[in-house]
Amino acid sequence: MASFPSFATTGTLKLEPDSTKHSTVSLLTRKSPSLSYPKSQTSTPSESLNFQESLSVITDGSKIETSCYVPLLQECIERTSFSGAQNFHSHIIKTGTHQDVFVMTFLVNVYAKCGSMENAQKVFNKLPRRNVVAWTTLMTGYVHNDQSDVAISVFQEMLEFGSFPTNYTLGIALNACSAINSVELGKQIHGYSIKYHIDHDTSVGNSLCSLYSKCANLDSAIKAFLKIGEKNVVSWTAVICACGDNSKALKGLRFFTEMLADNVEPNEFTLTSVLSMCCTMLSLSFGVQVHCLSIKLGYEPNLRIRNSIMYLYLRCGRFGEALRLFNGMEDMSLVTMNSIIAGYGEMMELAKDDLSAYCNGTEALNVFSKLNNSGFKPDIYSFSSILTVCSKMFALEQGEQVHAQTLKTGHLSDMIVGTALVNMYNKCGSIERASKAFREMSARTLISWTSMIAAFAQNGQTQQALQLFEDMRLMGVRPNQVTFVGVLSACGHAGMVNEALGYFETMQKDFKIKPVMDHYSCLIDMFVRLGLLNEAFVVIKKMDFPPNEYIWSLLLAGCKRDGNTELGFYGAEKLLELKPKNTETCLLLLNMYKSADRWEDVSKVQELMKEKRLKKLMDWSWISIHDKVYSFKPDKRQAYGAEMYDYLDQLLDKAKSLVGYQSLESFELLEVEEEEGKTLPSNVQHSEKLAVAFGLLNMPNAAPIRIIKNISMCRGCHNFMKAISSLNAREIIIRDSKRLHKFVNGQCSCGDYGGLL
Repeated sequence: MASFPSFATTGTLKLEPDSTKHSTVSLLTRKSPSLSYPKSQTSTPSESLNFQESLSVITDGSKIETSCYVPLLQECIERTSFSGAQNFHSHIIKTGTHQDVFVMTFLVNVYAKCGSMENAQKVFNKLPRRNVVAWTTLMTGYVHNDQSDVAISVFQEMLEFGSFPTNYTLGIALNACSAINSVELGKQIHGYSIKYHIDHDTSVGNSLCSLYSKCANLDSAIKAFLKIGEKNVVSWTAVICACGDNSKALKGLRFFTEMLADNVEPNEFTLTSVLSMCCTMLSLSFGVQVHCLSIKLGYEPNLRIRNSIMYLYLRCGRFGEALRLFNGMEDMSLVTMNSIIAGYGEMMELAKDDLSAYCNGTEALNVFSKLNNSGFKPDIYSFSSILTVCSKMFALEQGEQVHAQTLKTGHLSDMIVGTALVNMYNKCGSIERASKAFREMSARTLISWTSMIAAFAQNGQTQQALQLFEDMRLMGVRPNQVTFVGVLSACGHAGMVNEALGYFETMQKDFKIKPVMDHYSCLIDMFVRLGLLNEAFVVIKKMDFPPNEYIWSLLLAGCKRDGNTELGFYGAEKLLELKPKNTETCLLLLNMYKSADRWEDVSKVQELMKEKRLKKLMDWSWISIHDKVYSFKPDKRQAYGAEMYDYLDQLLDKAKSLVGYQSLESFELLEVEEEEGKTLPSNVQHSEKLAVAFGLLNMPNAAPIRIIKNISMCRGCHNFMKAISSLNAREIIIRDSKRLHKFVNGQCSCGDYGGLL
């Protein structure tokens, strides 16, 4: 684009208003330039022809008074009637009214509002005279029709033509600069406004504030706002939005309170911007006050504001209030639907148990179904949110249906949707489909690469994970901290010590990434898997920060498995000092102290559990068959029928016939707690065994069995699943509280991590 002409060299520019006929726009007026029409001496509004009558009149060739054209053309704008505008245009030419500059300038505005800039430009080109109103109208049309670069060209042409820009002309030119991110051009216009002392004008100041905000220059945006002489609601909204867009939400809320103190009433755009900043800051108390204010000002039915309030409640965990708002909405938008789907996803994360989370996920699927049936077309946010919900629910069948819909609607090519699809298939235990979805992505981000590397690592496919990492580097994509967590995890699964240490060093030297807790966790996990407990302890001592609960738990589990009591009790003491908040961690400590008859330490752990109000573990598992959820508890034998238990007994007998199974089972320290606190008999089977027996009886032979368990699998159940997957040639996928276990032909994708439990 050509550079902006220097105002200093345009010697004809003055601050005097253009004296051309019908130009009544002053440089200091503060309302948007309007095209008012003269009142007729012979007719009143009540006597004017209505729209349909007028169309009939001009079709018959009858004559219309010049003063009647403008209200009729205004009707074309309100109806967005391009054909009506063409009809009136033809009649204007036929009657010779096209010589009237005012009427023809208004026609430029009509065509622009109807989205036909080609016709607007043609009318403008044939104007007998061009005043500043005509130039500004044409520029405004181009800006509103997303052709801001053309608007700038019109502005340059106007200056060369010798027409004087008004404050509103400059405001439109600044809006055009903002749309095309041309800050240098905007600065030249700003300089002109300062030179001629109109930078204090409301319209100019508002546009300058928006321009600098969009160009990430918040200080200049605030300075432009402070220079405004008479600040209106648009001015305040502009500076509030500027703060929000530049990550200064607190400053934006302060401007909002100043606005209210200045007795300026906010509009819907002000309120939605303020509510957005409340979401950013998770400021529920301030947001609730804004909600009350919106009701007081009569904006409660406004859909944009209701969406913003609902989203605030969702972000702040007030799901009850959000759902009440959602259920009370008569009119909804796609944003409404997307927000509530994402909200149910958040509720799944915060649910008190996995069964409640599953119910929330089901509600999200119902809303997505309602979205499809209500005439809305899902966008990338709809698909990414619902795919995330499916991954959390372990709902492969529903995820496949969403996948098919993304193919049909053409959204699969989007990187956000593609990455969500990869994650869904991975978390549902289908690494093959995850890999296929990744390969079919037309473009990939760092997140896409990292997700697929982590997926391979979690499924024990180390070579594929490391090869993909090298492919990513060849493509010029720079790995981040999370990428290296996946790489180190992959090495740990395969026991590739040298490779893991090599990548750990490369991460620091070549990519200047400082190790965090997750990186050390991967190394310690690897050494513990291999039984190299001393090496794991050396890594712990080399850490730049104190080990967390998870790391000490890893070491403690390894010591318990290998019988390293000295190091185990040291790790137990360190873990006890952290006062763990996880019930499973406390039970690990309890079992270790009980096995060594250290009853004083047992009492300490029990006191800690009382202090932290940690509840006893409730063993639940569930399986979904044909969209129906079946849940299982170890003590509910009578609920599932004799047939299932007979079948489970047969499976147990078959498993025990395999070499090694029974001996491993004998080492288990089982302690299943019932709701009232009574200890159940040791022969009671854990819930995942019940679920897998039920699945084998009720699902097709070739179908994989997918089970969700609310706590970690024990060693005995882990070995049982390995045995059954081999004996029945069945794929069994169990997601417990720690990880995904995919059992195929007697092997588990976790690399027998279950042996540590």
